[in-house]
Amino acid sequence: MPTDQALQILEQQLTFKHFTSVDALRWAQIVVARVQADQLKPVALRVVLDDQIILQYLMPGRKDAGWVARKVYTVRQTHHSSLYTFLHREEAPYRDWQTDDRYAICGGGFPLVIDGELRGAFAISGLVHDQDHALLVASLQQLQKEEAK
Repeated sequence: MPTDQALQILEQQLTFKHFTSVDALRWAQIVVARVQADQLKPVALRVVLDDQIILQYLMPGRKDAGWVARKVYTVRQTHHSSLYTFLHREEAPYRDWQTDDRYAICGGGFPLVIDGELRGAFAISGLVHDQDHALLVASLQQLQKEEAK
């Protein structure tokens, strides 16, 4: 699991100059390919941009998107990844959020920042929460590398 400092560096690095629904679809394809290649359990994915769900996908075997919704909500409220909230879970206000069903105090949600502005969130759910986070980060890093070409 990353340290608080490492997590904040990732949040600063994994940003975009532009992002569209086509980019969201490409991100989902990267995630699904990684899940299949690593023979992981099926996951649920969501991308929210400007308060609109622009992508949601439940891999075969996933029946619920409740956790991705909670992770997106957590990111939108904190402007940080949901893993950040987990790392600070004993601090106010996050301590109180642990009993609030709107929040997810666990990894798997990540901010969608475009041109320095929080515009939405990514979420993955279905694995152990730190694995959700690691898969999300690795897939965003791959998407950034592909777009840099």
